[in-house]
Amino acid sequence: MVDAVGKLDQFRAKALGTNVNAVSLLATDYLNHFNEALMLAELLVDMPDMLDEFAAWGPKHYKDHFRDSGIADRELAIDAYDVCPTQYRDPFDNTVSMLNRQLTLLQSSLLKDTSVLESGEKNEFIAVKCALVRKLIDRAGGIINGQVPEKEQKAPIEVTEKPKVARGLKEETVAPTEGAMVEVSDGEMLDQSDIDALFD
Repeated sequence: MVDAVGKLDQFRAKALGTNVNAVSLLATDYLNHFNEALMLAELLVDMPDMLDEFAAWGPKHYKDHFRDSGIADRELAIDAYDVCPTQYRDPFDNTVSMLNRQLTLLQSSLLKDTSVLESGEKNEFIAVKCALVRKLIDRAGGIINGQVPEKEQKAPIEVTEKPKVARGLKEETVAPTEGAMVEVSDGEMLDQSDIDALFD
């Protein structure tokens, strides 16, 4: 029986030259699942009628994504996930959980009252959420490419660009602190999950 180290080395050798990262044994193709949701969410500001499509998006496990994928390396991606070293797998799974939470919270918030999309009342809230989701996608991409987030440190992910806000709403720099509630100009409060997602 091949030991864990030997199995890891085998999979890393198999991953060379494929869509699976040879260090983390994860594949960036999975991020397309979240990029699709982000694109739909960003379109809602100017195209409120896209809400049904955004609402139809749902969380999908890494392996399920590749089972439904047409990429050539899908079987390797599925098998390598179980061999992924915990130094990458744990922060990756945690980031995916935060992505799922942020996107489903945005869905439920917008579905409560669809008229706010037509009026533009939620534009800034959507922009802030989308900026947060983009940062989490970037974090997941870094992990996939072998960058391990520092553990114990609670350093915030800086929002270097102001969220895009349409229809004349005032732009505000979003710099929440741990444990705080942040209000965007339409009066919508960001909940603790928003704050948590800003920290490693």
